[in-house]
Amino acid sequence: MQKELRGSLAYVCRRVLHPLIRILIRFGISAGELKAIVDSVYAHAGSEYLVSQGERVTYSRLAVITGINRSFLPSILESPRDEFHPRSSTQLHRAARVLSGWYEDLEFQNRSGEPAVLPIRGSHGFEELTRRYSGGVYPQTLLSELLRLGAVRLVGRDRVRPTRRSLSIRTEDSESLLFLGDTAGQLLLTLDHNLTAPAHEQLPVRSLAVRAATQSLPLFRSQVGRRADGMLDAVEAFLQAHPVASEARADGKPTDGLVLGATVFATCSSGADDFQPDGVATPKKGKR
Repeated sequence: MQKELRGSLAYVCRRVLHPLIRILIRFGISAGELKAIVDSVYAHAGSEYLVSQGERVTYSRLAVITGINRSFLPSILESPRDEFHPRSSTQLHRAARVLSGWYEDLEFQNRSGEPAVLPIRGSHGFEELTRRYSGGVYPQTLLSELLRLGAVRLVGRDRVRPTRRSLSIRTEDSESLLFLGDTAGQLLLTLDHNLTAPAHEQLPVRSLAVRAATQSLPLFRSQVGRRADGMLDAVEAFLQAHPVASEARADGKPTDGLVLGATVFATCSSGADDFQPDGVATPKKGKR
């Protein structure tokens, strides 16, 4: 039973993390940087768990339930939750390490202290910069990645210059990423609540997955969009008819109420997007 449970949890991790990590790779976030985020989340979530169990929060208890070395916990918990700093520069994205060297190493700067336009080959060129800071990646491979991310651009045929110090692609993507985080987080919170709540307290979650013809996608997108708008309008009207001001606690003081809402999203995948973990029965397609 324990083996089957751990297999199911591994399946959950892979299903949740795979699309997230594809996004992180696209934006130049390394596994080491993700590990720093995971450590921070583990430390804070572990603290919240101990409090919910009526336990005193200590570094030793946190080390036991999270697996994080006790000596690292103080700095992790003191850092802002939205910041992540790997404990070693070797955990950084290799392209980020090269950009950092370009901006900080005097040998690769011009007279005004700005990162210089470098020849791809030759003395004090991009290949030498890569060998010094990438940790063994082929210069051409790393150049291709920096060009893909838009962090450098070619000058002529044989020179290159950085366009920014960060690997982040575009600042205008920030709002979409925040929406992604809020939506995915709320869905997981709902599913987590339903794992332990009795049936009458569970929040509605409905899903459907059916094989369909490829040409039906445009109509499916339109139909689900229109019906989602109608359902959310009805939900909003219901919530506005039950404002927070109408509630009061037993002592007569006003309450903060609840934040209630609904999210509708469509799914689209091919058979290649599915995977079967060893020894774990995956959910069957259909209505749930």
